Amino acid sequence: MQYKVPQNVQLEDKILPFMTLRQLIICMIGGGLTYLIYLVLETQSSQIWIPPVLLFGFLTVAIAFLKIRDIPFVQFVLLIVERYLNETKRVWIKSAGDKIPTIPTEPKKTEPPKISKTKTSIDDLNKISKMVDERKI
Repeated sequence: MQYKVPQNVQLEDKILPFMTLRQLIICMIGGGLTYLIYLVLETQSSQIWIPPVLLFGFLTVAIAFLKIRDIPFVQFVLLIVERYLNETKRVWIKSAGDKIPTIPTEPKKTEPPKISKTKTSIDDLNKISKMVDERKI
């Protein structure tokens, strides 16, 4: 038995031929707020109520339909705000990257450290101990 596997599960379903459910809800809420602003300010002159009504109308349309570089308008605005609030200074640290694996080679032969054959006298040791004692650490 074969089953149909849904394709494009990220694509929202269209309620109207040009509008998804999310866009419809945004337009209804934004349109309601815009109409409410109009009702409150309609007794004033048209120079008073036209700017806020147009502002909220355009903002509603932008939030519902506008995409900039395939990013929704609200997310784009939030990314811009985040960009200006966060520090953008970059610091380069020399040893921060991944180390490149190297092929092991033969260990180099090193000579053992040479030991000085001069004998240290007790007077020299006393001088050294006095120097260390006088120095406060």
